[in-house]
Amino acid sequence: MVYLIDHEYDKDHRAFHMKERGKVLHPLKIRYHGTITDMPYDERYTEFIQPTGLLPFITLVSRGGPNMNAAALTALVDRWRPETHTFHLRAGEMTPTLQDVSMILGLPIQGEPLCMNTASDGWRQQMENLIGMAPPEPEDKKDRTPAGASFLWIRTNFGTCPPEADRDTLRTYTRVYLWYMLSRTLFADSGGKLAHWCWLKALTVLEHPWSWGSAALAYLYRQLDEGCRRIGSGGIGGCLLLLSVWSWDRLSVGRPRILNQRPWAHYRNNPDREPTWAYIWDNVSEMTNDPMVMYRHYTEELDTLTSEQVDWEPYGTFYRIGAAMTDLNPKCTEESHFWRMRCPLICMWLVEHHQPHRVMRQFGLYQECPPEWQDTDHALHRLDRQRQRKITNWPIHHRIHVTAFQHCLEVILNGGPVEVVPYDAAAFNNYLQWFHQNTRIELVNHAYDEDILDEPIAFDEVAQSQYDRTARAGRSTSIASSLNFVRSEIQKTADECEVIWDQSHRDEKPIGPMRYFIKNTARKLRRLANLLGCREGEIAASSSEDSEIPDDTILSQGKKQATRSAYQLKPRGKAPNRGKKVVIESDDEPPRRSSLRRMRNNEPLSSEEEEEVQVEEPPPTRRKQPARRGKKC
Repeated sequence: MVYLIDHEYDKDHRAFHMKERGKVLHPLKIRYHGTITDMPYDERYTEFIQPTGLLPFITLVSRGGPNMNAAALTALVDRWRPETHTFHLRAGEMTPTLQDVSMILGLPIQGEPLCMNTASDGWRQQMENLIGMAPPEPEDKKDRTPAGASFLWIRTNFGTCPPEADRDTLRTYTRVYLWYMLSRTLFADSGGKLAHWCWLKALTVLEHPWSWGSAALAYLYRQLDEGCRRIGSGGIGGCLLLLSVWSWDRLSVGRPRILNQRPWAHYRNNPDREPTWAYIWDNVSEMTNDPMVMYRHYTEELDTLTSEQVDWEPYGTFYRIGAAMTDLNPKCTEESHFWRMRCPLICMWLVEHHQPHRVMRQFGLYQECPPEWQDTDHALHRLDRQRQRKITNWPIHHRIHVTAFQHCLEVILNGGPVEVVPYDAAAFNNYLQWFHQNTRIELVNHAYDEDILDEPIAFDEVAQSQYDRTARAGRSTSIASSLNFVRSEIQKTADECEVIWDQSHRDEKPIGPMRYFIKNTARKLRRLANLLGCREGEIAASSSEDSEIPDDTILSQGKKQATRSAYQLKPRGKAPNRGKKVVIESDDEPPRRSSLRRMRNNEPLSSEEEEEVQVEEPPPTRRKQPARRGKKC
């Protein structure tokens, strides 16, 4: 059995610092610039963008994007695990796949992996040869500037294409426009101010068939790999439009309210300009509350999210993908045969593994348990353009992965129909049981210590706990802390019940231990209910158990003894008097409730109670004989 958490990743993971070290972390900064109105789209660019396969995506993002929620995205990033390239939730593993890249972004999957030589020697001259100009060199030659141009420089020099531009000029402006849009939306880095030279270099030949979809997913995976281990101040990049829409489709946590959709300009002669699935979330409400407060709320909500609360197939069932959207772009479903392809995802220096077999529930298919293990490779995760400056010829360095990606495409293209096994609820439940035992699914600490139920509840002491003090000082209570505590206690009690039950079959006299266990369990459950707001009296102990079990009618508060409150004897509701004798208790008499409970539990009664029982013993009733089928009673 494989434990899914690797210490090499976990020691710097946000989840580890939150859960194990109790650190208070802040939301990450979003490095996605979806609302792009400062560089308008020119209809004359369409002719040159069409061959690139980027037209559906460019048509989508050129309108501007929906409002991003940094707090909700950070709460999701906290659950990302580089070991499996999936989010680890109580509902199971989930992750954006090539299916989401097609449906949400409309990017092509088939093509050559986006892997080029990133050498930056003479990049200014190459840029000038390609687009006619380049950013000026710094005055101080010692200043090391990255290979690329700032977004401000691009907007200043290429913001508007001249009306009288010829075809070569139009091609140049189209190339720069694509460079600008891809750098801000698809390959946004954690800095968010620069368009790197390598993305412009990939657009040297606009007609070159790159696999933009696999490159975008690889880049997002790497940003998640780094973001989940970013403890201090920092940001996260990648295509957060993809991550946001993917999350809104499936999870209610952080889901915004859909506002009136903005009209989409349809081009019937060009279906590639039809909307993608992301158009459903084109105009959504903005989160205006305190990000830190909402970040805590989202973290707690993800802690309690179950698989039954997830929309696993938002695009439709297996054979009706996208049918709910009548004007869906045909590019969204055109490459569906590649969606479950297990392959390396390549983007320049990045190589990330696509593992759809771990999230087959998202495809409505059978989930194997445990999923076949594939190492995501520490060495690949350490590869970075900044750290390995000496490595620039990435096609040679990654030739094994490049060949593997091309081989996966050929196998699917040349292969026949693939048999699939539909989703099976029992198999998925088995998977969840295995999954919960092998990873960390809770980030919110329990409200109370585990041993708090071993003694009668001292509410004055409970009020000074960290959980209650935080609730008094904050704006709301953390239901996840209480729920996680209750869940763990219920699981522990269930395990103890199984042990006692097994022992009862082996012991010659199991009645005594079972009676003690049942009473002790009842006390714990009563105390658990009291922690959650009830004020029920605890179960009284018999005289034979006084030495072993503390008296439940006394609250231990130093030497002070507090008798049971009168509210604990108050009936739960008005019931009609059906001829039964109404017993009125006085303050001088001992509470009758505990003696009746002893009778139910077959405990010895006092001499006074025995006399009362003899006096009030009801007349024997005739035992009803069970009816036999086919005969009258």
